[in-house]
Amino acid sequence: MAPTDAGMRAWRAFLEAHAAVSKAMERELREECEFPLSWYDALVQLHEAGGSLRMHELADHLLLSRSATTRFADRLERAGLIERRSATSDRRGTVVLLTADGKRELKRTAPTHVRGIREHFVERFDEGELAAIEDLFTRLGPNRD
Repeated sequence: MAPTDAGMRAWRAFLEAHAAVSKAMERELREECEFPLSWYDALVQLHEAGGSLRMHELADHLLLSRSATTRFADRLERAGLIERRSATSDRRGTVVLLTADGKRELKRTAPTHVRGIREHFVERFDEGELAAIEDLFTRLGPNRD
């Protein structure tokens, strides 16, 4: 069964809003910090995980395929932001570690990113609307079932 007109309008609004906010935040990070949003996201994911993730976990967090994550990690490693090591538990897996330079870059770029979240998202809604958005989008997230 096809979605209703209201369903399609809501879907389109969701896609357009995500694209607009992401583009604005990407532009600000590049202009003010000379840093890509995708790199910032990777560093945040590692930081929030305590500084390290297995490669497949990073791929899941970044919503990338395993091969795309490998190429992405190559760029971050060349920039000195991460380090890869064999997993000590099984030697087959790879662990991605946030380096001291990665932590410094995250700290340097965070104010721009946080300001962007506030300006492009949070300030556009009141507290009740933010709670409703959280509830609605939590239904779509990884723990939805």
